[in-house]
Amino acid sequence: MPSIFETLSDEVLMTIFRYSGDAYTIFRIFHGLNQRLNCILIDRCLHLFTDFLYIDTHDPASADYYKSDVFQNLSYQLSRTHSTINEQELRQCFQSLVTFHIKEQFTRLETQVQSRLITFQAIRQQLSDVEIIDIDNQLRNAFFDLRDNVITIKSIKQIESLVLTRAGCLKCANHELNQFNIAQALNRLLLCHLNNIHSVKRPLIQSITHMLKTLIISNIDLLMNRDNTEVEESATVWYFLFYSIYQLQYWYYTPPDICINMKCYQAVIHLLLFAIQCQKQVTNNENWARQSLFDVLLMIPANQNELFIQSVQWEILKILVTENVLTAMTPWNEDQINQFRLIFSNLLERNRLDVILLLYHNLENVRDYFDNPNHMYQNVNILTGSSTGRELFKIFTDEKPLKTWLTSKDLIFLLLKKKERKLIEKILRSSSFLIHQVDEHGNDPLLYICLKVRGCRHRIIQFLISIGCDLQRRNLNGEHFIDTIQLRRNRSLLKDLLDNEIVKIDDVSGDIQVVATTQRESSIEN
Repeated sequence: MPSIFETLSDEVLMTIFRYSGDAYTIFRIFHGLNQRLNCILIDRCLHLFTDFLYIDTHDPASADYYKSDVFQNLSYQLSRTHSTINEQELRQCFQSLVTFHIKEQFTRLETQVQSRLITFQAIRQQLSDVEIIDIDNQLRNAFFDLRDNVITIKSIKQIESLVLTRAGCLKCANHELNQFNIAQALNRLLLCHLNNIHSVKRPLIQSITHMLKTLIISNIDLLMNRDNTEVEESATVWYFLFYSIYQLQYWYYTPPDICINMKCYQAVIHLLLFAIQCQKQVTNNENWARQSLFDVLLMIPANQNELFIQSVQWEILKILVTENVLTAMTPWNEDQINQFRLIFSNLLERNRLDVILLLYHNLENVRDYFDNPNHMYQNVNILTGSSTGRELFKIFTDEKPLKTWLTSKDLIFLLLKKKERKLIEKILRSSSFLIHQVDEHGNDPLLYICLKVRGCRHRIIQFLISIGCDLQRRNLNGEHFIDTIQLRRNRSLLKDLLDNEIVKIDDVSGDIQVVATTQRESSIEN
């Protein structure tokens, strides 16, 4: 017999759903209860998918979204599920919406930027020098008026017209902090609303964003304008955009409880994607791409934000990584290496293994960083210094084939020195040739652990013997394994080896002998 809830009309159920939380929460609560509810949840009239993406349902683009393969496939998948979908699968479904949303915006903006630049340049080329000076001065004066006057739709339209119909070009000094420029305008007119949920309405925010886009079209160099951060140095437009998206707050104001004006946040996302497409039109993009990536990596938070924001931050990071792949031509300098080492440590502290692996698998400079023997000691200390680091180390060593730095003798001797038994075992099982590598004194791993390492070592020695270390190998001092374990400083080690039956003393000759290989291997497995 149906419950009272199930007898309610579709319209009433939609109203109940709208008051049950955000789109993701609504799906978590009601999806999979029965086929009818599934169909209501994906009904276009309820707008849960577009609500999740904070898309205005009156925006013509929303209709295109519903026609897309991503929306169609997701609707089909969620409507056909007869049981409650698990949370991980549901998250993946909604993350796919954000991925599609960001990629779609980014692609559309590429076309928009190229079209506007072509139009702007075509108009400007037809102007005489006198006309250029006149129109640029008019634009400059109209822009400077924003500093002291309340911004209005009329003032915005005036600025846009000077650029779009008359090809005015705004020029602002990059480093004169007392001069009003795009960085200051961005902060005063748009980003200041980020943490005020009762701030200006969507139409004004959209108009301000459109104006800033128009001014950038007039002069892409404006993206390098700076505003004073009152810390160490001024910061560019890029820095403030990244800061807003990843730190979720206005630089000049830290609210006690961070609330996000999602209309403003969406505008910042849109403006950033537009700016990146503009920057791609610049011939030399490498320095921008690299510094932007480093700035963002230092801002990456722990994964504690709501799903939409998390997914947006991830997709923008992927765009920056792609830009670095496309533009990277030179290796990192010493300052950049030191900066990345700090980033690496910070990401581990924030448990962002996903970010580290994204960089590791996609950026050649990151792989070069790990391959460089000069960085080995610090990297191993970072990786073995926390449970998160050890988890990452395990992921690295699980990959096949192993990367170059994981098969280097520098690493294996460093792990021996630190007595990282589990890591040693894992690497040597994958790269057994390392047991024959020697240090500058002719010590292979077995001799090295006996001569260069202190403390409890018998289990590592047991493993090294079991995988075939040469018991007769001699170092440059002529010492082999049996010689080393009889040294006075190794008395405790010899006792451990005897107690664990790794070696024995022959009853007749009194010589020390290694126990049979089969017995050793059985002992290790147990």
